[in-house]
Amino acid sequence: MSLLSTEDRRNRLAEILISQGSVKVGVLADSFDVSTETIRKDLIYLESKGIVRKSHGRAVPASNFLDIERPFEKKNIEKTDIKNRIAQAAIDLIPDKGVLILDTGSTVYSLARLLVLKKGLTIFTNSISNVQAIAGSENDVYILGGKIRSTSMASVGSWGVTETNDIHADMVFLGTDGFEGSEGPCTASYEESEIKKAMIKRARIKVIVSDSSKFDIAGLFKFCNWSDVDHFVTDSHISKKALTELSQNVNVITVNDND
Repeated sequence: MSLLSTEDRRNRLAEILISQGSVKVGVLADSFDVSTETIRKDLIYLESKGIVRKSHGRAVPASNFLDIERPFEKKNIEKTDIKNRIAQAAIDLIPDKGVLILDTGSTVYSLARLLVLKKGLTIFTNSISNVQAIAGSENDVYILGGKIRSTSMASVGSWGVTETNDIHADMVFLGTDGFEGSEGPCTASYEESEIKKAMIKRARIKVIVSDSSKFDIAGLFKFCNWSDVDHFVTDSHISKKALTELSQNVNVITVNDND
């Protein structure tokens, strides 16, 4: 890892801390094959960005990042009714015989489950869960290659990015881990942000699907600006202020939340 640029090292460092919660400075230095002084400078930088904080020779995520990188199976059992309503609204945007890219995430997974009712679609995804949901349907399904992240059950890395760059899609559906204080949707993983950026570039229409709780969660790696997005599908708990601000850049579609 010593060959990483400063930016890449700091991005990977932030991702490790978000996923593991707390790591000793010495362990981080050994992992990246750099000096402890270099790691301390990295942590000072990340602390200035509000991402981490130092504590007794260890580094821990800042409190507003503690909950964003959780396993897919835990996210998937939360707010299921809302996510299903969002998915039902999102599926109405899909053209007949369209070419789609599906990102990872529990709300996108809710959409993937509905796609078994469709036929004639061509679907590309980096999510194992999505493939399992759509397999056996009357659609052509392709999985993008790469290293599998255990928390999201998604493939990441240069292999998948290269494959994505060869796709010409009608639409892409992406999830987000949060975006409070950001000018665009974010993810907790630097590696996932790279493939999300590629997906955004290779689709004519871009759609973000997310429940409104993500408005109150700080993101980590922004993968696009709101001005890059065509539709944002969420629930009716979105505040009037947030709706007004977002609507300046993106078409916001809200679904009723009966909870």
